[in-house]
Amino acid sequence: MKPISLSLALSLCAVPALAIAQTAPPAGDAPVIRNPNDVPNVIRDANTPKDSLVRETPATGFLDRWFAFKNSLYEQTGFKFSVAYHQVVQVASSDNRWETGSGAGAEFDFTWEVFGRNGTGPKGLVGGKAETRFNFLNATAAQSVAPKAGSIWTGAAGYGEQDLSIPQLWYEHHLVRDRVLFRVGKIAPFAVFDYNKYKSPRTGFIGQPQNVNPTIPYPASALGFGGGARLTNGIFFAGGLFDANGSPIKDGFDSFFNQREFFAIGEVGWTPDFVEGLEPGKDYTPGNDDYHLTFWHSDGRKDIGRPEGWGFTGSVQKGFGSVVPFARYGYSSGGATSLKHLVSIGAGYEGLFGYDDDVLAVGLNWGEPSNSALDPQYGFEAFYRMQLTPQIAVTPDVLVIVDPATDPSSDVLGVFSIRGRIAL
Repeated sequence: MKPISLSLALSLCAVPALAIAQTAPPAGDAPVIRNPNDVPNVIRDANTPKDSLVRETPATGFLDRWFAFKNSLYEQTGFKFSVAYHQVVQVASSDNRWETGSGAGAEFDFTWEVFGRNGTGPKGLVGGKAETRFNFLNATAAQSVAPKAGSIWTGAAGYGEQDLSIPQLWYEHHLVRDRVLFRVGKIAPFAVFDYNKYKSPRTGFIGQPQNVNPTIPYPASALGFGGGARLTNGIFFAGGLFDANGSPIKDGFDSFFNQREFFAIGEVGWTPDFVEGLEPGKDYTPGNDDYHLTFWHSDGRKDIGRPEGWGFTGSVQKGFGSVVPFARYGYSSGGATSLKHLVSIGAGYEGLFGYDDDVLAVGLNWGEPSNSALDPQYGFEAFYRMQLTPQIAVTPDVLVIVDPATDPSSDVLGVFSIRGRIAL
């Protein structure tokens, strides 16, 4: 393993133990990693009541019993779970290209608090996700639509094909009043590092630049370990070491221990709202402020011919009431990623039209490809997530790409999506 990988691996890892729910967590609910894609937060979001356009449906009685069952199960066993189904239909059009595609997925997320559930001693929990992804209207996966039409980045991150698998299965242990945590097992690094409130292909931006950050070569799902610590002044440290060849459909033991090609990542940041969560006996309510620096190193991957590389990302997010602006810069060296430079800025507007859980967000981005033969690409994305019922969200999304990098004959590429999600 290269020296820079070792140094990052020895830093404390995985993001600070924080909650992201919009309401106070129920009794016995431990703080969790901040990122909206992390398993405990996916469950928490599904279980949180939402302000919606339609509040009473024919299924309301059944859903009341469903959530009562889930609460009872947690109180008796410490087991939490959520199920979700999401799908997207996408169309891309330029001067000389026309592409269509679709994607869907179903997931089951769970956590089981094995130790410390009643506040006696440090908390330990097992978490995981079972997931399948598929096409449902035509043969083209949604994540392939924009690249086939000339874009260097995808317009539907995470909407490909994947057999039923368990991409995440890990154990997490909390120490020092939840200020320190460690996690080991099958982990999705994307769901932990480089936080942004709208960084979610299920509930936020669907395009890659505002979402996955194409200057970081995340393994999609990888065997590894991580941990993190937060301090009383709002500063946190995080990091991890993962199998660079990790795959959602493989356990990863062979590649982790035999190939030994690693992806190492470290992060330092300041989130002023951390301070509130450190007062004993008080619930933590997350705010919108976040400032962090992320550093990474990836060993070369011989099997696919990807070179060794390193890079960093700086990210700023600051809330002003219902408006949450953000900015990010990412750099990647060595050709380990499709982009060498990425600049993105944008803002979200929450509580639109008087509904607390509706969100309108816009983002602008510029990316310089690692391949010097390609020209820089510019993009604009906007989405409006409408909470139709407490469990169903519908999100139209538009992505406009100027000077698509792999189709120089076109000046503009438009990508239009409609996404739906049911979470129970």
